[in-house]
Amino acid sequence: MSTTSEQANSLMESTIKDVHLFYRKRQMNENNCSKKKSEDKPKEEATPFTNATEKTLLASFLFSKEAPEDIHDVKLKHFQSIVIKNMVKLIRDFYEKYSRIPSPEEFHQCMDSFLNSKEEKDLSPPKSEYCDVYEEILLLEGEDFEPAQDLFRRFARLRAHDEALDKIIEKRMVEKEEYDGIHGLMIEAYDVGSRDGGLRKLSDIEAKDVEWLWENHIPLGEITILAGDPGVGKSYFSYFLSAQVSTGGSWPNNPNRAIESGKVLILSTDEDPNYCIRPRSEAAGANIDNILVLEGARDKRGRIRIINLTRDIHRLEDILKKDKSYRLLVIDPLSDYVGRIDQHSYGDVRWALNPLLTLARKYHVAIVGIMHCNKNTSLQVLYRIMGSMGFMAMAGSVWVIAKDREDEENKRRYFAPLKHRLGPEQKALAFRLDNLGKVAKVVFESEPVEDSFDIEEALVPQERAGETKKAKRFLLSTLKDGPMLRNEIKSAARDEGISWGTLRRAKDKMGIGARKGKEEGGKWFWDLNEFTRRKALMEADAESRIEATREKHKEAPEDKK
Repeated sequence: MSTTSEQANSLMESTIKDVHLFYRKRQMNENNCSKKKSEDKPKEEATPFTNATEKTLLASFLFSKEAPEDIHDVKLKHFQSIVIKNMVKLIRDFYEKYSRIPSPEEFHQCMDSFLNSKEEKDLSPPKSEYCDVYEEILLLEGEDFEPAQDLFRRFARLRAHDEALDKIIEKRMVEKEEYDGIHGLMIEAYDVGSRDGGLRKLSDIEAKDVEWLWENHIPLGEITILAGDPGVGKSYFSYFLSAQVSTGGSWPNNPNRAIESGKVLILSTDEDPNYCIRPRSEAAGANIDNILVLEGARDKRGRIRIINLTRDIHRLEDILKKDKSYRLLVIDPLSDYVGRIDQHSYGDVRWALNPLLTLARKYHVAIVGIMHCNKNTSLQVLYRIMGSMGFMAMAGSVWVIAKDREDEENKRRYFAPLKHRLGPEQKALAFRLDNLGKVAKVVFESEPVEDSFDIEEALVPQERAGETKKAKRFLLSTLKDGPMLRNEIKSAARDEGISWGTLRRAKDKMGIGARKGKEEGGKWFWDLNEFTRRKALMEADAESRIEATREKHKEAPEDKK
């Protein structure tokens, strides 16, 4: 038996003993109570906190680095003072709205709003008492909060433990042998007040394989980015994904294997549900009963506004918690749902997306976030995706959709990997957007794209792509017989009408090496690797044979005469 199993069994035995002891204790308390019904207000829960301790705790919620962890465990019934209870509520409400602790200045504004919203006669205790407490806690900044925090955490854990036992008894979970439920409640209770920073021995962590929505393409429990230029068909592709999940269809690289069906949740500011999402989903063959659209969250006035992942993540969690059949969440575009953060700040983006990633892992759903590319075609694809690199860093998988610029019908698209850290390297796939009247449908080709496909080239304008290909051919021809001085290559390229920037891009794509001569003041040489040189020699040989054949056919009519 593993250590983890032994710990679980030990915890279960201890819990069952606790249940029986707690049950007997409660029965004794009930028997000692008077059976006479009292009309008095129920007695408030006793706490071990003095007024001074409550003020210290309130100050710790504002000034301690551990405040975000403590605020999760705090309950208003833990406090006796009405003033402190209301002030703690202001901090907690601010945290739930903005996912951070208010600064002293922001807390002061919250206090002003709270006090000014009430008439003096309706405010009990009076406003002066709130002001006195506020001044006292400001003086506590920099104090040692650890003794008060330790007392609070132990008390919060004890109360959570008792509440868990209450639930177990009330639901008769021991008698019903609902041991998984008991274990979950007790683990949750023991986690209250825990500040070990998530420290675990590696031997206690279960090794798991990655699970996939689309094998080796889109992982479950992770964020996947789907990027591309505007109008390339990213949303249509998301409807293809939704259709397969909603019907239990199959993926193009394994068409004979049915996948597990499930529900799909769509958040979209780019697509209208009436004339875009529904007709396009139906065209893709979706089971539209399994696809739901979340149009937003309601504000205090009852108006619907766009979901903000930094403060409305609980709205998504409520949906996934109530219905465990969701397997895919599509956010189109992802950048519209991260709130008013600096989307070019790496830290801000990671802060905004971390709750979403936690949600994906907790409920084991695949999250596909659609992103647009900017117009700066001089950059590599990874840097063309709009916003900070934080978006890419948070994603377990990044795929790009690009047009096939050589397709005269303008229907062929590439679906190519850009980042894929959870599975083996994948080849690009090709699909077509077949016109079905007012809508189009994604239809995949049966074979993957050839190995020579380069997503970087696919995303640059046709003129630029042609220039790069010309530069590649020039370098293969120039370097096939061995290394050459960089300055000589540069000069020869200029004579061929190839710019220095284009030449360098071609060099980088081909993996051409650069080395400096050993002599003092040595000059730089460029050289092909052995594989590329052999390929160049073979292509040169093939071209010479083709040219010889052409010449032969040109001479043939003369011979006949």
